Order: sequence, then C-alpha cells, then structure tokens
Amino acid sequence: MASGKLSPRQKMINMMYLVLTALLALNVTKEVINAFVTINESVTLSKDNVIKKNLATYAAFEQAMSVDKVKYQEVYNKAATVRKEADDVANFIEQLKDELVRKADKVDDGEPTPELRLMEAKDDYDIPTNILCGDDNDGRGGKAFELKKKLDNFKSKIILNVPEASKATFEKTLQSLLATADPEKAEDGKRTWEMANFYHNPVVASVALLTKFQNDIRNAESQVIDDLLTSVDKNIIKLDQLNAKVISNSTVVTIGSEYQADVFLSATSSTMAPEVFIGATYDSVKNEIRGGSDKPLPVEGGYAKYVDRPGAEGEKKWGGVIRVKKPDGSYDHFPFTSSYVAQKPNSVVSADKMNVLYIGVDNPMSISVPGVSNDKVKSSIEGASGSLKPNPAAGGGHYIATVGTVGKAVIKVSAEIGGKVMPMGSFEYRVKRVPDPVATIANNKSGTINKNLLMAGTLIPQLENFDFELFFKITAFKMTITGKGKDPMEFESTGNQLTQQMRDALSKGRAGDKVFFEFIKARMATGADQSTRQLSPMSFTLQ
Repeated sequence: MASGKLSPRQKMINMMYLVLTALLALNVTKEVINAFVTINESVTLSKDNVIKKNLATYAAFEQAMSVDKVKYQEVYNKAATVRKEADDVANFIEQLKDELVRKADKVDDGEPTPELRLMEAKDDYDIPTNILCGDDNDGRGGKAFELKKKLDNFKSKIILNVPEASKATFEKTLQSLLATADPEKAEDGKRTWEMANFYHNPVVASVALLTKFQNDIRNAESQVIDDLLTSVDKNIIKLDQLNAKVISNSTVVTIGSEYQADVFLSATSSTMAPEVFIGATYDSVKNEIRGGSDKPLPVEGGYAKYVDRPGAEGEKKWGGVIRVKKPDGSYDHFPFTSSYVAQKPNSVVSADKMNVLYIGVDNPMSISVPGVSNDKVKSSIEGASGSLKPNPAAGGGHYIATVGTVGKAVIKVSAEIGGKVMPMGSFEYRVKRVPDPVATIANNKSGTINKNLLMAGTLIPQLENFDFELFFKITAFKMTITGKGKDPMEFESTGNQLTQQMRDALSKGRAGDKVFFEFIKARMATGADQSTRQLSPMSFTLQ
C-alpha cells in the first residue's frame, strides 16, 4: 500500500494535465480547452472506479466485524475516520466545481448544472480566478486557500490512522500525492500554491484539476483502508480445519461440586503443523526452548498426540512448549501445563431428583463407572420391593428406579473390565412416601378472601418444595360456613368442585363470616400409590 506507486493510467492522466497546462500558458487554441474536458472525464471515471472499490472494502470491514468484532473493532474505527475525512474534503471540492461551472455559465437558480463538455464559457478565467484566488496578490483571498487548509487537515488526520509499520513511507507518498507547499521558485509572479494552481486558468482547467484532487483523495483513502484491513491478519497463520472441542475441568465430579467445561471451535492448519515438545520450558529473553524431549510429538490432523500410562494413583502433572512457525519465518512459542488424576476404577450412582427414593413415582438415576463404557456397567436394586430398569429416553447411564415400601434400598454396581466382572460398590437410599400436598382454593390456603372469588374456586392440591412433576386430585371435602348470629351450615362434596348448595350459601354470606374446609381427602392422579391422603384444613374470612 505505502509504496506510493501509481497505476499507468493515473501516471498518464497526470502527465497529460501538466502538458495541457503548459500549452494553456502559450494561449493554445480551443482544441486544448476541449482536451481538458476529456482529461476531466477520464479522471472522473478513474475516481468513480476507486469509489466503487472502496465501497467493496468497507463491505469487507462490515463482514469481518460481524464475524469477530473484538478483533476488527480498532481498525474498523480507523477506517470509519478515514472515510469521513475523505468524504468531507471530496464533497467540498464537488461543491466548489459546481459553483465554478454555474457562475461561469451564469446558470439561474433552480436550473441544473451543465456538464463540463456542454459549457459555453469553458475558457472563462476571470470567474474561477476571482472565486479561487480572490483579489489578494498572493491568491489567498479566495476558496483555494480554504481548499489548501482542508487538504492539509485531511493529510494530518489520515496519517494518524495508517498502520504503524507503514506510516513513515505513506506520509512521504501522501505529501507528494497531495502537495500543498508553495513553489520553491516563483514563476510569472505566482509565488503561492493557490496562484500556481488556479490563477488565470480557464474554468475547464480548474475543474479538471479539482477532479484530479478528488481522485488523489480517493486513492489515498483506498490505500489506507486496504492496509488497515490486511494489517489484522498480516502475520497470522491461516487455519483451514475446524473441529468442535470440549475441555472439562474434570471427568469425575463429586456430589455438591460443579461440572464445568470449555466448549470451543478448534482451528488447525493442514499445511503448517505445530511442534509440541513435552517437558520443555520457554526462555522469553533468548526466545528459545530449553530442556524436554528432543523430538516433538507426532501430529495427526493438526493435533499432537500425547500418551501416558500411569503406574500409581495420584495427580500426574505434565506440560511443555508448542512452537509454531509464522508466515515471516519467525516462531511463536506457547508454554502449557496440564494434569490428570490416576485412580482405581470406581462407580458413581446418584438420584437425579433428590437423595431419597419415593414410592409410587419413577425415580431417575444416573449410574456410571469412570473409564468404563455404559454398556459394560451392570446395576441392580435390593430392598423396598424395588426394581431398576434403563431409561432409553435419557440415554446410556440413566435408569428409572421404582420402590413399593418404606425403608431402605441398596443399589449395587458392577462393571466388566478386561473381560472380568468386578464389583464397583453399593449405595444405600432411604425410601419414603411422597409428602402430602397442601390444599388450596383460588390459589389461597387461608386468610381473608372475596366471596365471589371463593365461589368460583376449585380445590387444588399442591406439592411444595418437591422436585418431581407429580399431581394429586381432591376426592372429597366438607365445607362449613358460620357467622355472627347464624347457625353453622355444613356441606359435603365428593370431588374437588363446590356444590351448588355451597355456592348458594356463600352468596348469602356477609363480611366477617367464617368458611372452613375440612376432611379434605386426596390421592395421586397417576402412579402406583393410590392411598388416600388426609390434607390439612383451610379457613377463610369473607371480605
């Protein structure tokens, strides 16, 4: 980007402009004037092509941001700054060109600005000289002086956003591309940049020069944003193989602790394999590997394979250094450490819901033996009239335990290891009945209540602090309503709904009357345990 080389087309345009400007100084005829029109059209085409290319680069920035915002945020912000600065000065020049053409051709307000080729006053030099250079002898009384300041500001702003590695070279190129210094030697009394470029030049030449400045600005913009986009991955190894990987904090988790795992997308290179030296360390001062194995681990599919066979129980620590060769031939080094625990085979059994087994429901269980596949694990249950069977819906290692009597149940686990069936331990669980539900009506258990809400309610039993998805149904209850100065009235129902007599009595109730629900009976909606439960009574005061 920062080489500063121009395309052959751009070099030709610049040369033609210089030749035609020299010819103008010799008062060459109308053909020269029209030649400037051709130059302007050619430069405009070049400028428009650069703008299209820049738009494609900005689209690439947007795509990169959608994939990895953290990685591209800094260069994206710089590119946005460059774009704004280029747009500001290019738009200013476009307005200036429009003003020159309209005033030279005396175009009325509301009328469209003619194309340069269709102008009548192409050779007018008084109006552009007055607008651009003003009446001052040094030419700094017109808009050319404002243009120079904007070009200088553009150069200083854009340099701040050039990648550091190419900043010095590009700054030199930019100063040459958009030179705004006064001439070292005045010619024909033109001692300033403003006079040298715009004094006594016909409008067609001034417009062509302004278009050239726009083209130079867009070229500078293009070079900077290209360099910004490529600078992010300039020295990054290209990774072309992706795999899903999971690294857990442990494959053995005790009750009460957490299982954690890092799930990520692993990327490797099929052409540039890493070198992994086990037992080595990295000297960051001398940038070299010390100690460890002389030969790196074998690599398959971008992954180094480490194999160890422990001979005793306990924590086994290991580590080393990964060395990766970068595109420029240098190396990156990545030290690492890891560990694992060697232990004798043992089994893990846990109730998925609670630490007890409940009668009349399916109790989900997880049973496994670390290091042994689920199809090699065998389990059984003893006591409490229990049974244990696999749970296909949950997958391997998952079972359903059912029990029929209060007491204790023992789950025994064995595993086939090396062709032999070995006991892996036994686990004792308490066996209980499902706790009694709590009766509610209109989602209330007691207290003050509106009689209309009570009349519309249905008795619903709810299990509190119980993890199973289990439902009970009310089979019978008794309602008593009493109040000041009235005898108690009692009613009975054989379901969970209030009878019509109950609703009629409640409709005649007054604020302060007491309503009691007693002898509430319930049983499980489904399940083996269909015994009747006697629920706690409820009492309400009508509002």
